[in-house]
Amino acid sequence: MMALCNVECVEKIGSFLEINYGKLSTNESGRVTTVTELHGNSETISGFGTIVISWAKMCKKSQFGKTQEDEALVRQWIEYAVCYGNYVGLAQTARQVLKELNAVLALRSYFVGSSQTLADIVLYYVLHGVMAELSYQEKEQYLHLSRWFNNIQQDPKIRQKNKLVHFSRTLLYS
Repeated sequence: MMALCNVECVEKIGSFLEINYGKLSTNESGRVTTVTELHGNSETISGFGTIVISWAKMCKKSQFGKTQEDEALVRQWIEYAVCYGNYVGLAQTARQVLKELNAVLALRSYFVGSSQTLADIVLYYVLHGVMAELSYQEKEQYLHLSRWFNNIQQDPKIRQKNKLVHFSRTLLYS
């Protein structure tokens, strides 16, 4: 099984947040860990979601939306990424996760609120490999998710060195 909430994913999120994240590793149970300097003290933080949320709180710009409810929803989406994101490398699970995310995005442009949040950033990095491997026909089955993904990846700061995922501009299948 391919873990998608891994060190590489956390590094990309850290780069996007412009955090000096130091050394990342995985512990014996496979959890991502880092040692972070907070207020002059070294602190070991472990777990994908815990690290990402801690870093976002240290970041100068808000990544949690506009309200406390938005922040709670961002945290829930990060937990969703941890719970399900590590299994989207498995075909049957990937279809279910992509179907769920597509349904959520049917009536909205972003996962939380009306602008991009940490939830969008995390889900972009977790899903990039899966979206890149989908055929044009498969991407069209997840039209709302594909629209969201294509929108997010257009920002070079977010995309970083990730390969641009191409989407068909015309409907190939009906």
